[in-house]
Amino acid sequence: MIMLRRSSSRIEVLRCIICIALLFLTSILSPSKAGAISENDFPLAPGDTVKLDILDDDKEPMDLPVAMDGSIQAPFLGAVPIAGLTVSEALAELNRRYVAQRIFVVPKLGFSVAAYRPIFVVGDVRTPGSYPFQPQLTVQKAMGLAGGQIATDPAEDPVLARARLRGELETTEGNIIREALAYARLTAQLAERSDILPEDIPATARDYVNGPLAESVREVERRIAKADTEGFAAQKAVLSAQIAEAEQGLLLLNQLLENANETIKIGQADVERAQELRKRGINTQTDVSNVQRIMSQEEDHQLQVLTNISQARRDIGLLKSRLVEISQTRHVNALVDLQTHNVSLAAHLASHRTTEQQLVLMSSMTAEELAKNKQVVLDFTIRRGIGADVVDIPATVTSVLAPADVLVVRIRSADDATVAALPVAQP
Repeated sequence: MIMLRRSSSRIEVLRCIICIALLFLTSILSPSKAGAISENDFPLAPGDTVKLDILDDDKEPMDLPVAMDGSIQAPFLGAVPIAGLTVSEALAELNRRYVAQRIFVVPKLGFSVAAYRPIFVVGDVRTPGSYPFQPQLTVQKAMGLAGGQIATDPAEDPVLARARLRGELETTEGNIIREALAYARLTAQLAERSDILPEDIPATARDYVNGPLAESVREVERRIAKADTEGFAAQKAVLSAQIAEAEQGLLLLNQLLENANETIKIGQADVERAQELRKRGINTQTDVSNVQRIMSQEEDHQLQVLTNISQARRDIGLLKSRLVEISQTRHVNALVDLQTHNVSLAAHLASHRTTEQQLVLMSSMTAEELAKNKQVVLDFTIRRGIGADVVDIPATVTSVLAPADVLVVRIRSADDATVAALPVAQP
């Protein structure tokens, strides 16, 4: 009996040890921790905005958008490609370029991400759309931002439900028209045109851009494009006129300098002649001093003219720099806005397809089938751009999203056998 009790105790101890080990391994390999991604590990891409601070100066940190070509306009360097690099890699590239171009010996830079590309939540949620990306943003948190899942009350009248979905379709179509025409306006602006051509509209949205609403929005976008073009042309004209006036002033200063140089030559001859006459006793020392004083005044005048010429050249340089700056800023802002409208348009198109699927499904279901559909299950899919491809990744509530991800939420019945039980991949 004593031996049996000891054996039983040992077995219980071994069971406890095994349970503790299993709990430890489960906590280590839990999806929420396995999917954790550091903010600095995300590769930068067009649409992100980074913050650059040159610590040696007294200027405020600068927000620099990543343009469509993957570059930022860094101070003193110009375009620096950083797309595909992490924050630390981009900082190392900036340091390398500043040293290679001998701008800084030991660069002291602050570099961080001001804003990543937004994420998009579409499908069976209350408020589909785009939301600011946050580090460690999980599917569950993104669902909270989108207001949670749509109501699945089986008591909802099928006729009212179909009317609601049709209203959502009309709203989404209006959003598609707005985003598509805004994209077309920016495309025309980048091509230095104020008129919007049919080919400026994205091909995926052209079928929606018709009818009275589209014409109304198109007319507003035309006015915006015209006002922007005229305002930019007016700015350029003012700066160009200031540059022309400054250059004319520089020509006058150069002419004045030539006159001053000629006067000094004459003055030098007068001084030499006065000194020669003084040696002969024809004039006095006072006469010589007067001539030398006049000569000194002419030399002072010459120095003042040279100073004015230098200042005029600096002013012309600043005006030309300002002219280039407004052109570059307008171009970069148009690229950033183009990217934003393009991503938003893709989200509205996805939402439109999802709502259409819901409407078709509801139209095909009878009232009895709707009443039986009480228990529902949420399916999550993350659509992520990887290079030139878009990959659909099955997800759970603890899956971590990346910038520009599109989270697709679908509701299905718990008894729906058409959805296969697939292994869930952690993005």
